[in-house]
Amino acid sequence: MGAGDDTLAGLFAASPLHFAGSPLYSRVGQVVAGDERLLAVAAQARAGQIPSNLLFASVHYLLLRDPAHELAAWYPSLGGTAEGDPGPAFTAFCLDRRAEIVALMRRRLVQTNVVKRSLVLRAGLAVVASMTREPVTLVEVGCSAGVHLRFDDYRYDFAGRTWGRASSPVVVSAAWRGETAAPDLDPVPDLADRVGIDLNPIDATDPDERRWLRALVWPENGAHAVLQDAALEAVARNPPRTVAGDAVEVLPQVVAEVPRGAPVVVFHSATRIHVPAGRREAFDAAIADVGRDHALFHLSYEAYEGLDETSFGLTLSRDAGPGRLLAVGHGHGEWLAGPV
Repeated sequence: MGAGDDTLAGLFAASPLHFAGSPLYSRVGQVVAGDERLLAVAAQARAGQIPSNLLFASVHYLLLRDPAHELAAWYPSLGGTAEGDPGPAFTAFCLDRRAEIVALMRRRLVQTNVVKRSLVLRAGLAVVASMTREPVTLVEVGCSAGVHLRFDDYRYDFAGRTWGRASSPVVVSAAWRGETAAPDLDPVPDLADRVGIDLNPIDATDPDERRWLRALVWPENGAHAVLQDAALEAVARNPPRTVAGDAVEVLPQVVAEVPRGAPVVVFHSATRIHVPAGRREAFDAAIADVGRDHALFHLSYEAYEGLDETSFGLTLSRDAGPGRLLAVGHGHGEWLAGPV
């Protein structure tokens, strides 16, 4: 939680900041902030999960499964165009479906698949390629359905140029806001292997799992949903290997399969924020420990000191050394800019 929202009510009151791209969530977040009954529902979120994201996704999921409720009229993802105050309908839905919402919030995770972050990964890998000529093992922590692990199946339209697979139905576009020339997205290292780690890896071939991923997309963001569907189709055709479990325990096991001394790229984006605060030191240490027996390249796209709520920093550290800021960018990958 950011400054000023260190209570549950404060978190929801700050929804216009955290959900700046969603007028609906900005409004209903403030409704939740002022209603103790709704706050009690939100308090059921799993440890480490952001309650506002999880509550809104749970409601969205139930509406996607059964769009007959009047609340659907405010959701563009369901064809809704209603104006006026969604608060009464949102409150009624949450109270009527409280048991289902709580069950989802206790079981589910915020597992966004922001496909445009694949461009950020590719930009980071291009820097890695300038530092090693060996094939690398790519490990994504917090992989969800694995859309980033298939980054090389996509086409990238960036700063007036095109990279990647030109014929791909997955087209990732982003703007460059830097004052210098945009970075190249080629070459990237050859991949010796790729593997994802997640508390609950998502099966891209399962329609209900896909529905949960759709529910995590804000209702107004139809373009994101279309791109996510296209990427999930690509993943379903050729699923990457995933391992279920806590990265603190699982990452050493995964890396133990990689020949000693071989380069490993550990990547995560908008993942560390969902690690419980008391677990983050162990999370960081598990990644750093990869550098004891392997050439470690740690790529991170997370919140960064000095940036606003909508921006992330892409950092690269080598062999557990200090991180270097490669670029800053929009949290959902809409743009990149040079380092601050």
